[in-house]
Amino acid sequence: MERLSKLKYTLRHRRAFRKTERLLLGKNTVSGWLHDIDKLFLYPILGARLTSSLHRRFSTHHIPRCIKREKWIVEAIIDWECARYTKPDKPLNARDTLIKHYSQYFQDVNPVLLKMGL
Repeated sequence: MERLSKLKYTLRHRRAFRKTERLLLGKNTVSGWLHDIDKLFLYPILGARLTSSLHRRFSTHHIPRCIKREKWIVEAIIDWECARYTKPDKPLNARDTLIKHYSQYFQDVNPVLLKMGL
């Protein structure tokens, strides 16, 4: 049952991600369409804990990996910005998420936030 609820949670988040991406960038990108798609395949096989761990470790839109390229930072920002719409456990917007959870990366991420108008 947990795996099914995680799949639904991820599907709602992916939809919100694409909507937020379209609002912020004026379009959807290939990476936006593929956002978190690995979870849909891994949750049924590996379960929630291992899937989440692997996803955070290898996905380019997660800190600290995303700092290497601006387009990955943009994806992280969109991820943070839309999480509050579908994830009750993540109510912060992108700026507040950066400040509360990733303040050590403020210098890297804030210029991109400002470029995006956030």
